Amino acid sequence: MAFFKVFCFFAFLHVSLLGGEFRLSSSYLSSQTSSKSKAILKDYERFMNETSLKPLPIKLEAVNFYVNVFVGAYDEQTYKQDEYWASRGEFLSHGGGDCEDYVITKFYTLKDLGVDAKKMGLCVVKDNDRGLWHMVLLVFAHAKEEPFVLDNLSFKVLPLSKRYDISIKECMNEEGSVKLQNNAFVPDSSRKPLKAFNAMMERSKKELLWQR
Repeated sequence: MAFFKVFCFFAFLHVSLLGGEFRLSSSYLSSQTSSKSKAILKDYERFMNETSLKPLPIKLEAVNFYVNVFVGAYDEQTYKQDEYWASRGEFLSHGGGDCEDYVITKFYTLKDLGVDAKKMGLCVVKDNDRGLWHMVLLVFAHAKEEPFVLDNLSFKVLPLSKRYDISIKECMNEEGSVKLQNNAFVPDSSRKPLKAFNAMMERSKKELLWQR
């Protein structure tokens, strides 16, 4: 009996040290139609618990790496639409997506890991090398310092000033359209969020991944 109590104490301590605060909603997990989707979600639960207590710089690196491992896929292939912004749950269930889907998944992952949503921006950028439009996540890790860039085309998390290959066109977060000003995101009254972004936000509000 004494051994069992000691075992339970250390098991609890182990979970506490790892975080242990994320449990997938049983209803959400049971709604998945494939064993692959369920396996991905269970691994995501593991990742969240292992990452929850790490310092912010390590969280940024870990989240960028974890999400980047997923397979890229075009909207036409997955959703039979030209432009569809997948929610985090949709991205995980399908095992991948295109550039904005990586950004959305990183945004909600970091939000759940304690990062202030107002300090993150889903940003449309111009790839200066290829002349193509792309999307990245900008995150302010420290006050009065430039944001870091999380990009599905790079496993390196670099400050924005080190990303000579991209130029920002517009940014969005839960506040709506935002822009960079004095090392912060502020409202951008000159723009409105894209329709695909608004539709994704509405779906995400109904997407209850975690046990409450």
